[in-house]
Amino acid sequence: MHRAALARTIALLALTLVAAGGCSSQPSMSSWQKDVSHYVADQGKGDPMALRDMTLPEDGRPGFAVIGHHDTRESVDVNGVLLGHEKVAARTWFVYLVGLVKEEKLKEIRLAAMSDTGSMPVWRVGQRNKDAERAYRDYNLAQFRERFPDRKQPPAEYLGFPRAADTFDLTDDGNGLLIATHKPSGARWDVDLSSQTR
Repeated sequence: MHRAALARTIALLALTLVAAGGCSSQPSMSSWQKDVSHYVADQGKGDPMALRDMTLPEDGRPGFAVIGHHDTRESVDVNGVLLGHEKVAARTWFVYLVGLVKEEKLKEIRLAAMSDTGSMPVWRVGQRNKDAERAYRDYNLAQFRERFPDRKQPPAEYLGFPRAADTFDLTDDGNGLLIATHKPSGARWDVDLSSQTR
């Protein structure tokens, strides 16, 4: 079994335990949020710092994944890359760039932030930015064509999220708006943490 497949199998088993009693529906952005919240409550005993120990199965970077099936060709996965911890308006936020991948192809990306003050987690999720998704996809496909000019179909490595080579910058505009940027493509996503509503 390849290392990546083994990692997915282990992660799938681990997340099955974390989400025991969960539903049988496919992962979604909202179910990813619920699983993060459950992990903090159950495995972290209410301490969100436990999220720092979670890694993505494909490349081991800090993050939180919900895997729908051990075979990526049949799976719907939600992969959240942990970009950092930000203090905004007296709250500490765990900030993730979250991508939903269906059958190895990226479907959407959003910037999401969670703050847990000991009661119920507070979530903020940015709007979908189709222009940013297109820029990210186009950059990856351009890299594929440059590297493999004789191949017609790109492998999953160039179609999903995140890619092993991805790096993202996280900035704060000073007014509670966090911005994640994929520098090579110029793709940007944001989430507003200034709102006081849940």
